[in-house]
Amino acid sequence: MPRGTLRPTFVFCDDFGPNDGIPSFPDWRLLAEGDSWFTVSGIPAYNLLFELRFHKHTQIANCARPGDTIRHISQISANPFLRRALTGGFRWDAILLSGGGNDLIDEADDIISNPARPDPAQLPAPEDYCDQAKLAALISAVQAGYRRIAALRDAPGSPNHGVPVVTHTYDYATPRNAPARFIFGHLGPWLYKALNDSKVPKERWVDVANYLTDKLAEGILALEDGPAGIADLHVVDTRGTLVPADLGSTGDNNDWHNEIHPNGQGYEKLAIKVEAQLEALLIGT
Repeated sequence: MPRGTLRPTFVFCDDFGPNDGIPSFPDWRLLAEGDSWFTVSGIPAYNLLFELRFHKHTQIANCARPGDTIRHISQISANPFLRRALTGGFRWDAILLSGGGNDLIDEADDIISNPARPDPAQLPAPEDYCDQAKLAALISAVQAGYRRIAALRDAPGSPNHGVPVVTHTYDYATPRNAPARFIFGHLGPWLYKALNDSKVPKERWVDVANYLTDKLAEGILALEDGPAGIADLHVVDTRGTLVPADLGSTGDNNDWHNEIHPNGQGYEKLAIKVEAQLEALLIGT
């Protein structure tokens, strides 16, 4: 089926009160929560949700915050908007989540290190530059965050019990001195700083970053297909969708706006994959 042409309309969770109704014209009503891939990642402003296209009129209530982690998102006491949106009496057609990437970025400095090299002529494997215990703990915490959100969705009396959740993995970000730039200044870079501070040889930068992306992706994918998977959770594996930025570049390059965020054409490529999964679920219901 050809790709849809209808752009979604947006409301924000801040404006969605416990007794507020959603206008009746959309065919599909989606709830979105997540990180900067769902909000803004610099100037100009791009995000994945802006690039979605559908075959039916769709409205998205967006709770996402730049820089948010799935662990913070899932701390319901600190996220009244998500709690209200999931339990306030309104049933969504689907829930979109973007989470885990900032959790990894926040702890990259602690996870990445430069191991001793018995043979100076031989570089260690990418995994040897990572503290495996800390990495495993991070992935476990990310998974626990997703589980808390699913538990709220399926809580007794929730109108959203069993509503499909669609999330994604990330893609291979090239470590480079390309921060996210805003009017007030800039944020990052992240992987570049962690690798540079740990004195990891530049020949291993891409390999180490890709290894971390793969480990996080495996942890998120296990929530769908693992032995303790979450019911009605669907993970779109977006790895390998984008053209990686060139090592050494410092601005918008190939499909990347900055070090860890895609540009408009990059997000469009990701959106095509996400919307295909979403529409398959929505049309099938």
